[in-house]
Amino acid sequence: MQEIHTMQETGTESKPEEIRKDSTKIYFFVVAIVALLATNVYFYVKYKNTGDQVYELTGEKVNMQAEIDRIEAEMDRLTNENVEINAALKASQDSVQSAIASLRHQLEQNNLTREQLTEAQQEINQLKLQVSQYKEEIEQLKNQNARLTSERDELKREISSSSERVAELEDLNTDLTDKVKVASALKISDIVVNGVKERNSDKENVETRARRTDKLKITFTIADNPLAERGMHDVYLRVIDPNGNLRTADYGLFEVNGNQIQYTYKTAIEFLNDGASYTIDWKDTRAFQKGAYTILLYANNAIMGQGSVVLK
Repeated sequence: MQEIHTMQETGTESKPEEIRKDSTKIYFFVVAIVALLATNVYFYVKYKNTGDQVYELTGEKVNMQAEIDRIEAEMDRLTNENVEINAALKASQDSVQSAIASLRHQLEQNNLTREQLTEAQQEINQLKLQVSQYKEEIEQLKNQNARLTSERDELKREISSSSERVAELEDLNTDLTDKVKVASALKISDIVVNGVKERNSDKENVETRARRTDKLKITFTIADNPLAERGMHDVYLRVIDPNGNLRTADYGLFEVNGNQIQYTYKTAIEFLNDGASYTIDWKDTRAFQKGAYTILLYANNAIMGQGSVVLK
């Protein structure tokens, strides 16, 4: 009976000890769970913030790249406007293109920090300012070119107008020269044509019969003309025989109204505008024929006058 009592006491004492051990295990288990939860919360918050930052930085990179695309498109538009730029504008253009290439290279990096993106954004803002200034300079250059083009066109019109006026004056001068030339031409006021028979002692008789005529004597006076040039003038004689043929001793030519024609005989007279009378003798190489002979006299590329004689 005593032994049984002892065993009961020992069993009673061991139960609290087991309870204490179980409590300690639970405590450590709870602490471990709390620590694990805290760790998970820490890493969740940390990686969530990091993911948000990466997303935000990526978005900014995309926006910056879009801004650079717009800047480059604007530069291409300005470059393609066919404006001849000077050295300073060319240097500005090269500087902008170099800056665009540098920024594109920077934004292609995957590990850019917030500070680097901020610096890149500042460079983009500076690039915008450069492009804006470049655009203003291009507009000024275009306006200047437009003004110069307008002045050039106006000058061309003035030159064209002046050329037309000069041409008109030249035509007028030519017309006046032609009129003066016509007005200054020698004109016959009186002409007499006779058949002549030559006799001894240099005597001559007027002859009307063809078979007895040795030569034709043409006597003429020239009308008063103060515009005519005084001095020696070539005189060309054209003789048309009764058959309507031009009598020629050679094939000499002279000009009348821009045309070359043959003459029968050539001589010269001195014109002094003093009313003097002139005489030209013409001998035919063949015997004279019955009928009318027509005599035409020319000087200074124009006809002076004409006369005729009828031989029986």
